[in-house]
Amino acid sequence: MNTLLSSSCRVAFAALIHDLGKLAQRAKLPISADVLDAHKTLYCPFNQEKDYHSHLHAAYTGFAVDLIERYLPDLIKNDVTPFKSRSITESSNITDSLINAASAHHKPDTFLQWIIATADRVASGFERDEFEKYYNLENSTSKSDKNHYQARLLTLFEAIRLGENRPKLEAHAEYKYAYPLAPLNAKQIFPAERKDIEPTNDSDAQAEYLALWEQFVEGIKAIPESHKQRWELWLDHFDTAYQCFTSNIPSATAFGVTLDVSLYDHSKTTAVLATALWRWFEEQGKADNSQVTYLQNREASWNDNKFLLIQGDFFGIQDFIFSGGSETNKQAAKLLRGRSFQVSLFTELAALKILQACQLPATSQIMNAAGKFLIVAPNTEAVRQAIETTREELNQWAVEHTYGLIGIGIATTEACCNDFIGKKFEALQTTLFQQLEVAKLQRLDLTDSTASIQEVNYHNGVCRFNHYFPATDEKGQSTISADQIKIGELLTKKDRLLICNENSEIYQGNKTQTLSLPIFGYRVVFTDNEEITGKFGELVAKNQLYRVWDFSLPQSTQHSIWNGYARRYINAYIPLFKENDYYNSYKYKNIEEIPEQGKIKTLDFIACEDRIACEDSLSDQSSPKFIGQTALMTLKGDVDNLGTIFQKGLENPSFAKIASLSRQMNQFFSLWLPAYCAESSQDMYTVFAGGDDFFLIGSWKQTQHLAYAMQQKFAAYVVNPEIHFSSGLTMTKVGHSVPHLGELAEEALEKAKKFAGKNAVTIYNRTIGWGEWQPLVKELGDEIERLAQTYHISTSYLYSLIRLSEQAEKEDKDLEATLWRSRFYYRTARYVTDKLAKEERSQALNDIATSLGEGIANYKINFAIPLFNYFYQKR
Repeated sequence: MNTLLSSSCRVAFAALIHDLGKLAQRAKLPISADVLDAHKTLYCPFNQEKDYHSHLHAAYTGFAVDLIERYLPDLIKNDVTPFKSRSITESSNITDSLINAASAHHKPDTFLQWIIATADRVASGFERDEFEKYYNLENSTSKSDKNHYQARLLTLFEAIRLGENRPKLEAHAEYKYAYPLAPLNAKQIFPAERKDIEPTNDSDAQAEYLALWEQFVEGIKAIPESHKQRWELWLDHFDTAYQCFTSNIPSATAFGVTLDVSLYDHSKTTAVLATALWRWFEEQGKADNSQVTYLQNREASWNDNKFLLIQGDFFGIQDFIFSGGSETNKQAAKLLRGRSFQVSLFTELAALKILQACQLPATSQIMNAAGKFLIVAPNTEAVRQAIETTREELNQWAVEHTYGLIGIGIATTEACCNDFIGKKFEALQTTLFQQLEVAKLQRLDLTDSTASIQEVNYHNGVCRFNHYFPATDEKGQSTISADQIKIGELLTKKDRLLICNENSEIYQGNKTQTLSLPIFGYRVVFTDNEEITGKFGELVAKNQLYRVWDFSLPQSTQHSIWNGYARRYINAYIPLFKENDYYNSYKYKNIEEIPEQGKIKTLDFIACEDRIACEDSLSDQSSPKFIGQTALMTLKGDVDNLGTIFQKGLENPSFAKIASLSRQMNQFFSLWLPAYCAESSQDMYTVFAGGDDFFLIGSWKQTQHLAYAMQQKFAAYVVNPEIHFSSGLTMTKVGHSVPHLGELAEEALEKAKKFAGKNAVTIYNRTIGWGEWQPLVKELGDEIERLAQTYHISTSYLYSLIRLSEQAEKEDKDLEATLWRSRFYYRTARYVTDKLAKEERSQALNDIATSLGEGIANYKINFAIPLFNYFYQKR
């Protein structure tokens, strides 16, 4: 066992649970007066002037850890380095026990206690004078009019300000939204109005906390017992559990702070910093009580660059996902999902490679989304050498197996404690962004250590799915393409990933399948759920199993995301054939055979999903007739002004707040979106969705419905009109190459991004603000449908309106174009006179002129959007 890694895990765990007492205290867990008094004496500062112990949650931390100790790895006996162990005969009051180090962060005495206390203070992001008040003269109130039982977590999004037009939220009462106190799922990540979720009495509030505590305990019981043997494996699971049950709990509820940082995000940030801090002292040979005075002296210790921030950025994502070959379209669905998943997997495994090289736990990775990650490490020579060696290995793998099509850029930045505080943190953020931009331009260091000239054998020809790669088998596939197709198949059947030693002994069968190509030296294995394939305890005992990741998708927005294993949000929704597809099989135009239920629904089938049965053919059940365009629509989008949001959006940014923003932004696309598709949009195909961007393919009409639903739900998610996304929608016939679909969608998105104020969508090569979607596309579209049915309006008449809408667009610049109104009235009057009975004409003329005439006047060229929708659904 790696002693340094295991020791780092224990420090991380102690820091991660340092505020667990806040959950226990607010749950009003029954604790005897004697035990509480003893813990208060040990862990809580005493205010001589007011004669009371402050920070009572610290007393409850020790009590809470005692309650769950049986479900944790060994904390008190055997090897618990760097903490002190005890035998059965020794006193339980071991000053440097892990429990004491976690609990004494407000009353630190020893070196290890000061490590966690320092990390806690840095994570909080307070200036020095605020520290003194917070830790020594605590005020029992907060900005909230609710006490620590009743107050609920506010949303960071609501307070973000990008311009000067909207006033800042100064008082707690100005916040309208908060998160419900509940375990994490796709529904509970949305805030609600405070008046609807904040309890009005302590009894109800405590009952909510008690229910959450009980769910938390049951949750950690589900972590496999055998995984306790390996701290780094078990801690990864626990980190996910802690996120699931504490990410909607407000961290600080005292000293006038705004309740906008969750218990999880504060605790995770503390763990990240504490681990790096302890390791810096450890590798300097100074990890002992002789450093207490130094740690106490903020002037002396907070300016040394003890931290090394490691950023990773995956480049080549678009080229990799959309690269083509002679037969790419034949396996388009599997390839798209396989490649997208592989990109996420590359990023996760690159981060794991760095963590293991630096001997750091999973909790040292503070951010990971959209091909980027951030790790906090100790700023030591050993770590720097490990990073450089790993960078070379990653580059070499990318060149050898993808011929430079992809790569991982690695950037490092030194930091001290003070860099995470106040204005200096803003400067640190700027530096991080700049360093990452530099890393993007330093691809693969081909002129340095990477062997860039490869001897490639093309005796099987070029890969038929990716022309960059040589075929390596008789089927004309490269190894990496074969794995992508395999991944595309397995994602619908498996629930977990095993990340193993390259030489690990894994049984291969239907329930457990391994990718052919090891990635960065890791063997990647797909396996079923625990009930079918077990917990792999033997591999754990042999130290061959490094990680087990649950990537299963929630089946609904209320489905739990905790299944006893570390979760990675690296999967996305895939449409499958369902039972009712066989009842509607005639809508699948010119397709003779439908695959069996549960198979991935390919793009040629998806393109038919908006075809509907003609009413006059429903009586013939043997062969109903379907109408409607057979076509795909590609949806691509991303959050507007993301860099500004992170760099300037928060008035008082902190490390924990930025980590929280990153996590929450990612969860909308990686957690809510697939759950929503499973519930309400089951024929959408997700190419990728995570971080701040998304790419989906579906039938032409359903994709529009999803795009608008996403926009509406995102607005409800961020509760802030300054935060929004733009999208591009492009419609194509089946048969276009996937790279071409990507190019068209990107062009449409770029056009939307140029719209004034962004927050726009481009469809049919026309761009509108999202605010116009409902009145134009939905309401006016419905009105066109109604008028067409009521007055039997011909398609040729409606087609003529497109030309008139183009003229309306030019009327301010072209004198002749101003005639569109008279032309419109003439055509409408002529139509109703020729086609309708005399008694209908007056009403029809008024109806059509009012709705369609005003529609053209209001929306001009964009009036064509609902017209196109009408035409396509009638073809």
